[in-house]
Amino acid sequence: MSSDLERRAKRVLSPLPGRYTWLPLDRGEGSWLITKDGRRVLDLTCGIAVTNVGHAHPKVVRAVSEQAAKLMHISTGVATYESNIALAEALGTVTPRGLDTVFFGNSGAEAVEAAIKLSRQYTKRQAIIAFRGSFHGRTAGALTVTTSKSSYRLGYGAMLPEVYIAPYPYAVTCPIKPAHDMKTCAEHCLAELEMMFEHEVPPEHVAAILIEPVLGEGGYVAPPSSFLVALRDIATRIGALLVMDEVQTGFGRTGAWFATQKHGVDPDILVIAKALGGGMPLGAIVTSRAMQDKWISGTHGSTFGGNPVSCAAGLATFEIIRDEGLVARAERLGELMVTELAPLRSDPRVREIRRFGAMVAIEFDAKATAKAAIAGALEHDVLLITCGAHDQAVRFIPALNIAEDDLRKGVRALVEAHRSAAVATPA
Repeated sequence: MSSDLERRAKRVLSPLPGRYTWLPLDRGEGSWLITKDGRRVLDLTCGIAVTNVGHAHPKVVRAVSEQAAKLMHISTGVATYESNIALAEALGTVTPRGLDTVFFGNSGAEAVEAAIKLSRQYTKRQAIIAFRGSFHGRTAGALTVTTSKSSYRLGYGAMLPEVYIAPYPYAVTCPIKPAHDMKTCAEHCLAELEMMFEHEVPPEHVAAILIEPVLGEGGYVAPPSSFLVALRDIATRIGALLVMDEVQTGFGRTGAWFATQKHGVDPDILVIAKALGGGMPLGAIVTSRAMQDKWISGTHGSTFGGNPVSCAAGLATFEIIRDEGLVARAERLGELMVTELAPLRSDPRVREIRRFGAMVAIEFDAKATAKAAIAGALEHDVLLITCGAHDQAVRFIPALNIAEDDLRKGVRALVEAHRSAAVATPA
């Protein structure tokens, strides 16, 4: 039965965005969403990896309110103010080695655009190497390097020139038969990258190698650390920059402040957003001071990027993650989720259960199976979403301060929903 909000939305809002639900929300409290009619739904999506400290955390709400009452907006190119400087200073205490200078934008896609522009200008080269299955955004430049789904490009024609797509280690979907393990898959992908230098793009033309240290929209797939170490070596060898897109993986999600630290790799450019703003729109790139000193003044900018309220929310979120030990807690949450999913490991419709910190996915045999599972979970008041090229995987993105009993309830709801759907429609 349609809610009043749904009916009104369908009259005035674009139908363009795909929708998982039409839940008529009233508010959020911690890990819970409350609808207009009082239904409580456990949110295991975090607004797609945004609300790492939950909804309406009192400290974040207070920071937003106090900042809005003092200064809601003044462009960073017009005046100087405390909140964006303080957030940049705080980031410098946890970012990978050598990354100490921040440029703020409004979103992950904007941050990717900034990284591409800086890479090309700094190196005086044009070619960008990205990886199959990655998601970097939907603006023109970011979309050019996005390959998690070909449908994102439908009807848009030519994108940025000089972009090359290399294979990403994802053993369970590898077309090579018999299927090999992830280590062998990674070695094969590196060999294919070297062949690209032989046949498609001269290495001296490459400005940047851009990669997600864990595929987000592409399926929650983590490559072996050796793969990213090798990319670091390749980038250094050919004089290119290594750009890590940590929009979905950052701020404790993987059991480290940033996944690249867990892999033991230092990038030249770190791309961040989502949880950075604690629910407010905020994105950024972080580099060395020397690199940004060579970014030609006036060739990039943003009216709203790093606005006072978003940065105040971001700083409060940063302090909660730091002070409450949520980075370390991510590992415990990940282990809990995998333990609760274990009964499905032998299910013939389950291809793989994956975990990297608190990024957990269960990949099913088909989109229909995954969609039936999340629909069944929602019937039990648990909100989940899918990922993967065919939406065949269900991803778990809990707030890092979620109560463990609530998380168990949420994962068990998915397990039971899948079992019920399997009984109703046997393979």
